[in-house]
Amino acid sequence: MQSLYLTKPGHIELRETPIPPLGEEEVLVKVAYCGICTLEQRLYTGEREIHYPLIPGHEASGVVVEVGPKIMTNIKVGEAVALDLVNRCHACGPCLKGDTNLCENRFKSGQRVLGAFSEFVVVKPYQVHPVAPALPLEEAAFGEPLACSIRSLKRARLSLGDPLLISGAGTMGLLHLKLAKIMGLKPIMCDPDKERLKRAQKEGALTFTPEECLEGIKEVTGGHGVTASVVTTVATQAVEVAVNSLATTGTLLLYTSYGGELLYPFDLNEIHQRELTITGSEGRSGEDFRQAVRLLSNRTIQVNDLITNIYPLRGAEEAFKEALSPHSYRILIKMEGL
Repeated sequence: MQSLYLTKPGHIELRETPIPPLGEEEVLVKVAYCGICTLEQRLYTGEREIHYPLIPGHEASGVVVEVGPKIMTNIKVGEAVALDLVNRCHACGPCLKGDTNLCENRFKSGQRVLGAFSEFVVVKPYQVHPVAPALPLEEAAFGEPLACSIRSLKRARLSLGDPLLISGAGTMGLLHLKLAKIMGLKPIMCDPDKERLKRAQKEGALTFTPEECLEGIKEVTGGHGVTASVVTTVATQAVEVAVNSLATTGTLLLYTSYGGELLYPFDLNEIHQRELTITGSEGRSGEDFRQAVRLLSNRTIQVNDLITNIYPLRGAEEAFKEALSPHSYRILIKMEGL
């Protein structure tokens, strides 16, 4: 099979490798599509490092081709699936508390880490989520980022009709927006790129540039502010605007991660005097993933409009270059032979 290896920042190699052996309690999946997520982009540029060499890729879909003899679930050969490719050891402190998204061992070397930029992957049963047969596999690859967005909005402590500010109108910002609409929220999108704001308007958001945002939110909320602000961009100005837009007892949720150490870009007295909550959202749980797959399978959420381009595995260099462009949304890699 062909696999794409990241051997050092900015250097990827397409290698011919054996199909991995299947354990008795494992599932062999032929990968169909895999998105180039922000994690893969940061691994490629060197901003983030796990270990080298590494087969990246974790926003994936595929078809089951073999099932281990001791699998107890009803996974069937030929079934279309979305894949949850971040490991959970189910033995560390966070896992035992139910916070499997924070598994302390999820990126340890010596195990299969990520791996979906490859024609085949071997996974555990809990990593396999069957999707509706009618769901295109390129859309099934959005199961993982949609699951992360679901967890994010759960942590934002929102109720029906609440105003929500989403800072950053990229792929993840738009997935938050799509979810906000079906949750009955009042979404407001903030981004300096007016073309991206036009896209968010089509999805039903009120939109503002950062310079307009605070006054605009005051006007549409009667001066109260938003119940929660979700930051999906690394721009520090976004955090400042997000905090200042909050209503009393509001929640600031940092969805994005940052490349370096950052100091709070706001007055800490704001947190104390207005009883604000600051929290983060990292990854997703199995339940978040299950809900994402149901929303995609039921066509409650449509994601095909977020696919900017699809490249073959042999075109990975060009795919990464386009993924790093500020003008693209999600770039997918399609495995050979599909």
